[in-house]
Amino acid sequence: MFLYYLFNILFTNPIIEWSIHKFFHDYKIDYHHQHHLDVHHDKTEKEYYFLIIIPALYYCNYISLSIGAFNYLATHTCIHFYPKWVDSNLVEHHSVHHMRPNYNFAVTSDLPDILFSTKYYKKI
Repeated sequence: MFLYYLFNILFTNPIIEWSIHKFFHDYKIDYHHQHHLDVHHDKTEKEYYFLIIIPALYYCNYISLSIGAFNYLATHTCIHFYPKWVDSNLVEHHSVHHMRPNYNFAVTSDLPDILFSTKYYKKI
């Protein structure tokens, strides 16, 4: 069971996260667009609605998804509010997404962006 959860945390959940984030951009979801505007004006808010989503997923026995949602919430919150608490590569990866919104959709890992060719690479 441990390997199942580990696989989901490291592989499956980041792909789900990437898919949802890409969907938000492709369909220009207002709430997410507002998040980008807020970041550019240095007034990002915490995502409190996840405090309902995470227990709801757990209650519905979607344990792995609730772990993934918690991992996303913790990572994304730290990236925006406590960047020293997170791997600097993830902070950079997400910061690039805010400068170049068509790239770097994953937050907790850059693996999905590499797999789906949406990782931004600086041109040398």
